[in-house]
Amino acid sequence: MRAAIVAIAMAVFLSACAGGQEQAVAQACEAAVKNKLAGRTFELNPKAMTAAAKAESSNTFFLNADIVFDKGLSSEYKQTFDCKVRFENNKEPSVILLQFNWSMDEAKKN
Repeated sequence: MRAAIVAIAMAVFLSACAGGQEQAVAQACEAAVKNKLAGRTFELNPKAMTAAAKAESSNTFFLNADIVFDKGLSSEYKQTFDCKVRFENNKEPSVILLQFNWSMDEAKKN
């Protein structure tokens, strides 16, 4: 019985650690977007970004997420962006790619 409890506790601990990397990826990407789009009004969904973060290698993660500009205004539109983050020993995760995927369909509506 005790071994089962320890095994369950370890599984919960390990799943929390894995989720931590995805959350760190989302936070790094969010900071990069905020820095790049300073002065613009936009909205991101950190939970969706965390869920979208996928490992490409042992130290590199990629995510594709939505960004909404001018939320609630008549000029509101949605785009996507790609973000790639690398983890290095004893350093904060670094964004190595930030690409906005502008859709011409949205531009034609305005």
